Amino acid sequence: MLLRIKNLNVSHSGRHVLRNISTSFETGEIVMIIGENGSGKSTLLKTLAGLIDFDGEIILPNGYSDLSELTGYVFQNPETQIIGSTVWEDVIFGLENIGLSKEEMEKRANYVLELLELDELKFFDPYYLSGGQKQRLAIASILALQPEFLLLDEVTAMLDKNGKREVVQAIVKLKEMGKGVLVATHELNLFLPYVDRCIYIDNGTISFDGNPQDGVKIYKERIHSEFAQRR
Repeated sequence: MLLRIKNLNVSHSGRHVLRNISTSFETGEIVMIIGENGSGKSTLLKTLAGLIDFDGEIILPNGYSDLSELTGYVFQNPETQIIGSTVWEDVIFGLENIGLSKEEMEKRANYVLELLELDELKFFDPYYLSGGQKQRLAIASILALQPEFLLLDEVTAMLDKNGKREVVQAIVKLKEMGKGVLVATHELNLFLPYVDRCIYIDNGTISFDGNPQDGVKIYKERIHSEFAQRR
């Protein structure tokens, strides 16, 4: 399944945040989106989640009429998304909003909690979970809605070493399920062994789109060059 964007432009307060972005994303792949702060990484993910207005084209696969049916966005801070008083209630909340039957809600909730190794914590208060568990819960709550693409925005930035490992393992499982995963991150070495493609966004435009090792090398060389010029 292919999600394509063509000549995508996003402006905010008179400034072009994204300019002439054209690329595509496929289910069954993990794409790492890199770039400096303010380059447009988060804006791209939020646009694909339907949260930001844009000019240009986002071409949906056959059978889809709205981005909200196709994509699910996970914030950097999982507590932004947690609303239930238990892990179970948090996953069920979104399913109730789309009007599923009790049987279907329970089926989906049990599936995602087991998949992300949270099933033994279903009656725990989410705020007492570890950082990695909270982030996996945020992913589970979105995954229960069955999007084809998950948009993960710096989801390991606030986690310790164990939490990062837990979330990366969860992302690999999403790929194995056939989901498309777009992860915006500064933690290049953490994700590099697992991603299929790298997109480097520089000042609102795509500077590189291809092999992850090559993309990271180009990005690091650019950063080192700019740092040397500032000294």
